[in-house]
Amino acid sequence: MTSIDRIRVAAALVVGATLSGCGGEKAAPPAKTAVAANGSVVRPPTPSDSLCPRDGLWRGCHLEDRINKAGMGIKVLDTITVPYFAEKGTRYAIGKTAKLVAFFFADSAAGAAATASLDDLRLTPPRDSIGKWPTAPFEAIRTANMIAVLFEVTAGQAERVRLALTAGAPQPYTDQAQTLPPATAR
Repeated sequence: MTSIDRIRVAAALVVGATLSGCGGEKAAPPAKTAVAANGSVVRPPTPSDSLCPRDGLWRGCHLEDRINKAGMGIKVLDTITVPYFAEKGTRYAIGKTAKLVAFFFADSAAGAAATASLDDLRLTPPRDSIGKWPTAPFEAIRTANMIAVLFEVTAGQAERVRLALTAGAPQPYTDQAQTLPPATAR
């Protein structure tokens, strides 16, 4: 048998194995969903919902989606108030130990004004490491209209959250296709 014949036989075996693996498997059962008393399906808003519009501003649903897509589980714990901000913050658990508190402002200027007199890294008054936070903040991330404060995280978790959030706020959908400029040959 020549090497070309061996390659043809191997290719035929691969194709046959691939085709035989396509059938006979049962479909995965549908995911269970919560149902309200009136029969409607209850689920949190996702970035494609009209309740979570893509208008260039951060909202809780965008934050949760971005962290989940970064490969870390996130869930809402409760709300928190601190004297530095008029808005209430939403406290999240990320993974098993990490915590994140997110504050959503009307726009980026309002967020910048709220943090103008605070330490950039920890969002505390100058020369104060804890301030009125539940524990010492690890890092603060400001992006567009959101300020996120990380607690009880490892350096690796903090980096993943930082990269997920500083990629930018969810941008509005456009009907126009984006095109690249023509390539120039050299």
